[in-house]
Amino acid sequence: MNISQPSQESLDRFLQANAELMRMGEAFRGNIDVALDAFKIRMEAFLKSHFMEKAVAEMLAETFYEFERETRTNLDGIEKIYTEGGQWYAFCFGSALGRQVRPPGSTGPTQDVKAKTHSASG
Repeated sequence: MNISQPSQESLDRFLQANAELMRMGEAFRGNIDVALDAFKIRMEAFLKSHFMEKAVAEMLAETFYEFERETRTNLDGIEKIYTEGGQWYAFCFGSALGRQVRPPGSTGPTQDVKAKTHSASG
């Protein structure tokens, strides 16, 4: 069985696409956070107005806060996926989002990389 190795050009395109996906994940996460915060500000102003029954305003507020909590929890899960993916990317290929990183176990100062370290117990 003859298994051919991908060309360097194919590997470069693959790595570039992966880096772009990680950047897109960061951008989308930020965009959703901004939109959610803006909506929350507008909704809170509306709920404080005198044009709505207090009980309805309380139900809407509670519903929104549940929605916000679930959305942010899911965004955190998505962030964990691309962050840990970025750590594996950096570990396997020696770069993270286009920046060179030191291999594990090397001495010297560590670089500031956006990837977070998650413990196995967390």
